[in-house]
Amino acid sequence: MDYARLSVLTPPGPAEPPPEAFRKIPRLIHARHRIVKGEDIRTIAVSYGTDVRSLQSTNNNEFIFLSKGGYIRVHNGRGLLYEVTVDGETLDGIAGRFKSKDADLAAFKIEIVRENGLPPSALLAPHKFKKGDRLQLPGVYINLDAYRLPFNGGGIRISSSFGMRYHPILKRRIFHKGCDIPMPSGTPVYPSRSGAVVFSGWKEGYGYTVELRHKDGSMTRYAHLSKALVAAGAEVQKSKSMLGRVGSSGLSTGPNLHFEMITPSGRSINPMKKIGRK
Repeated sequence: MDYARLSVLTPPGPAEPPPEAFRKIPRLIHARHRIVKGEDIRTIAVSYGTDVRSLQSTNNNEFIFLSKGGYIRVHNGRGLLYEVTVDGETLDGIAGRFKSKDADLAAFKIEIVRENGLPPSALLAPHKFKKGDRLQLPGVYINLDAYRLPFNGGGIRISSSFGMRYHPILKRRIFHKGCDIPMPSGTPVYPSRSGAVVFSGWKEGYGYTVELRHKDGSMTRYAHLSKALVAAGAEVQKSKSMLGRVGSSGLSTGPNLHFEMITPSGRSINPMKKIGRK
């Protein structure tokens, strides 16, 4: 048979749905959005007809930084877009886990069914989902407890990154366990994440240093301070409790903050890759 005469050539659809579709289509839709230069999380949220907290919760990321060429999950709902992680999760189980303390479970289930276009029978009998299914949970926002920059204010630059480097004072190559952020002397330094002070004082090489332990067992270290303003045992709040001020104490060539992150197992990691994340 001559199939060529029956073929129809159609242009391919767009790689990503246009944001206008998200704002105009009343039902829930979601997709991956590729980040372009100059975008920020606020403009992306407005483009897709949602809000910043919804995108932060859905992606488990505060999006302090957005990397050009990266992807985030976008949607046109308000609240958490939840991804089912195992076959057989039920509507009752998901609703019970995410409803607010004082909310009525039956009313919340009705909201979920309406928001996601589920059949009314989902309210009458156990309704199960498959792994990978996504559900909009209206009004649900996740408390991310994510890392922030240790300063209140605008942009920063890194003078010495995480990894191998030639030490300007020791005159040899060694592994740099954090990153150095140059700032004017006296600039206030704040916790990157809430936690408890486990060390405050002079530490050889680091100078005046504050170390915090966070609730998941990870630690952050703030060094080369002019002085430490908190005592060991104090509870401190992210971006609010002043730990000290930028100085040049210890092995330092000028005013800067040496900023480290340490996993619960004791491994140093690149702090700039954790900003906006847990």
